[in-house]
Amino acid sequence: MNVVIIAAVRLYRDGLADVLRQHGTITVAGVAANGSAGVECVRRCRPDLVLVDTSTPGGADTLTELRAVAPQSRVVVLGVAESGAEILECVEAGAVGYVPRDGSLTDLIATLERAGRGEAVCSPDILAELLRRVAELTGCSPFTANGSDQLTSRELQVVRLIENGLTNKEIADRLSMAVPTVKNHIHNIFGKLQIRRRSEAAAWARQHYQQGRT
Repeated sequence: MNVVIIAAVRLYRDGLADVLRQHGTITVAGVAANGSAGVECVRRCRPDLVLVDTSTPGGADTLTELRAVAPQSRVVVLGVAESGAEILECVEAGAVGYVPRDGSLTDLIATLERAGRGEAVCSPDILAELLRRVAELTGCSPFTANGSDQLTSRELQVVRLIENGLTNKEIADRLSMAVPTVKNHIHNIFGKLQIRRRSEAAAWARQHYQQGRT
């Protein structure tokens, strides 16, 4: 399978190309330093895969353009933060897989190979959030009657900060409370919403606040 690499930093871009060239099943069809050059390169080469560094100028717009000009090419994003919001943005723009910022070269190769086989590559938590997003879009949200009206104002603040990607320590600092108190609020939130993961709380918060604006 062949791949086009789009990354702003030349040293990083060339290093990735050298690593991938040493892998027997991957051919580097082209490299580009920015989104517009990358889209043009993909238009010419029609690669199986496109590897996009998320720090490259253009971001989600580049992914959207790639999907338009080469829908057969499968896009993997590199250096994405392990947070539901950023990953979902990339997926909605056309990415089929991602390698987080702390991912290894082994992770990169494995993700490219799976994407090349036509698999979507994401963690169970992200998959759960994607399924909930689909449910929201189809009007079949699992959160409609899960005790949302029982959350206190403080719990609503906490769940909104979870949706923004803050850790327990960051939430404690933001709300001037102890970390154990934050954990207790999260425990209560999970119980009232009948959920088990922070990603589910973030998905609920997005739906709740979107409904509040309509």
